[in-house]
Amino acid sequence: MNFVKKISLALLFLASFQTAHANWVKQESKTLSWFHDIYFVNENKGFIAGSGGTLLITIDGGKTWKKEQNFTADTIRQIYFSDAKTGWLLCERNIFNLGTNSPSYLLKTIDGGANWEQINFGEGRNRIAKIFFTQNGFGLAVGESGTLFALQDDAKTWKKNLSPIRYLMLDGTFTDNFHGSMVGGGGTILFTEDAGASWNQATVFGNEPAKLNAVYFVNQKTGWTAGTNGKIYQTINGGKTWREQTSNTSNNLTDIFFKNTAEGWSVGDDGTILHTTTAGNVWTLESSSVKHKLEKVVFVGKKGFAVGFGGTILVYDESTKNNPNIKPTFNSRIN
Repeated sequence: MNFVKKISLALLFLASFQTAHANWVKQESKTLSWFHDIYFVNENKGFIAGSGGTLLITIDGGKTWKKEQNFTADTIRQIYFSDAKTGWLLCERNIFNLGTNSPSYLLKTIDGGANWEQINFGEGRNRIAKIFFTQNGFGLAVGESGTLFALQDDAKTWKKNLSPIRYLMLDGTFTDNFHGSMVGGGGTILFTEDAGASWNQATVFGNEPAKLNAVYFVNQKTGWTAGTNGKIYQTINGGKTWREQTSNTSNNLTDIFFKNTAEGWSVGDDGTILHTTTAGNVWTLESSSVKHKLEKVVFVGKKGFAVGFGGTILVYDESTKNNPNIKPTFNSRIN
């Protein structure tokens, strides 16, 4: 009897431990669209975007998501808002139906997403992978073959700039009005100290180069980048020097996000979710309950969200993290 009691207590403890730590819960999206991005304007209002022009909106912090009426049939790759009213969508046309059009274009809103205006990049036929902005609103767009466009003073026109490199560039970020980094193919990492007027090659310490898909800074000095074959690098000097960290996975990583200088997350292929509380000195693999590719991870307040292939939305609720008796519940619907 004592043996049975001990086994029961052990199983109860194990179940409690798993409930307390496996907090990524799949949320019903009622779509099989391939989600490429999620962005929150504030703790309540956010967007999810993906294939087929799919755009979901929440106004209750991600508890419920409503599908917006399609205003494009093209893939929406990225969402960015500079404030509650002004936002951008980076869109990509089907390569088989381009005609004389460029692969990428933008949609801009000045009324919080009620209306969107199409804006073309103009010259060039290269795909744009990412747009990113300084604190004062200056923007850059990067993509194939090192393509680089700069937003002009009218806050609408994008002008092609001289490319600092010929590699595919996949992500970039500014930490203030002058300092920034961008990453891409061949393990390329560039940094700027003059708002992109000039770019310098960073020094990268690691075993072998990998395509870098995402870069994230928590302040002007400290940042991380993640890419193929589980590669993660960290900088503590504003992007000038990067050192490889041990991720404990060989899966391709598509995004990385840090809440502060210690705690961060990275997501990727096969439902991969990595977590660190030691600034990346130790990365641990978390259970995600999905095998789909995850494209983006973000935290807003006490909740984390990861989105990806097949309409996947995962939610992490910190309020249940240390309480085994509370299970997260979500009442999500698409009207």
